[in-house]
Amino acid sequence: MFVHPNLKSASFTIETGVCQGSHQTLFATGVDWLLERTVDAGMNGVSFSPHSFTDLDFADDVALLAELLELLVPALETIASETASLGLELNWQNFDLSM
Repeated sequence: MFVHPNLKSASFTIETGVCQGSHQTLFATGVDWLLERTVDAGMNGVSFSPHSFTDLDFADDVALLAELLELLVPALETIASETASLGLELNWQNFDLSM
């Protein structure tokens, strides 16, 4: 449900097929570390007064948020280089850019 001071969307169901277990916790820890490194490298995110968001992540899906494409490119470069240090590889075929 999307909540805004003056607006409220209809409820919707979220269904997942994500396997749960200790390996998922380890993976999530690695993704959190990776996103922290990306934000520390200058990722500013988007602002919805008074809040600011840099990323949304769920299981192995991540959405990086930026107000300008020029701010997103360095974040993607950071993720690409840091991912390898975790022994992971980005699947660029599943990469989507929405503006």
